[in-house]
Amino acid sequence: MAYDKEILDELAISPAEYELIVKRLGRVPNHLELGLFGSLWSEHCGYKHSKPLLKLFASDNPRLLVNPGEENAGVVDIGDGDAIVFKIESHNHPSAIEPYQGAATGVGGIVRDIFAMGARPIALLNSLRFGPLLNDRNKYLFDGVVSGISAYGNCIGVPNIGGEVVFAECYSGNPLVNAMCIGLLKVDELVKATSGSSGNLLILA
Repeated sequence: MAYDKEILDELAISPAEYELIVKRLGRVPNHLELGLFGSLWSEHCGYKHSKPLLKLFASDNPRLLVNPGEENAGVVDIGDGDAIVFKIESHNHPSAIEPYQGAATGVGGIVRDIFAMGARPIALLNSLRFGPLLNDRNKYLFDGVVSGISAYGNCIGVPNIGGEVVFAECYSGNPLVNAMCIGLLKVDELVKATSGSSGNLLILA
């Protein structure tokens, strides 16, 4: 069964992407499959808009152990068998809805990505933007975001070593919440997220 543009728009699947799905499956996808593609190929999960931009960065430096946008986090060889792993992520909309949990889970997501590379998280950073604190809603968002970031770092024992906060009217009610995690690992312990070879089973639990 073919899908109309309204359904594809709901799933953020372009007509060209839909045709690619049909080609790869060799048939028209069912609704569940289409929903899975919509999720897995989204910007949130698959970085479909930013990955092509990340690939424009130079990646021929021997110290770069993974290419931009190809893994859960960036990895740079710092010598003596050690590497630094780093990840930055925004959690803007969740933090505007529920500032404490939105910011805390933003930190949790990047810490997870550092762990996923086989590294030990050693530090957190943040870059935050809010509207003026004279507005009660902006103050509520500011207090919740700062508390969420610090609480998550404290409970897992990873220090927040710095950050920046800027206040401007354009961020009223719509904060920018960017968090970064840095990890350390031995180069020979780097874990990559590639699936290996085709034909592997996908388990949906």
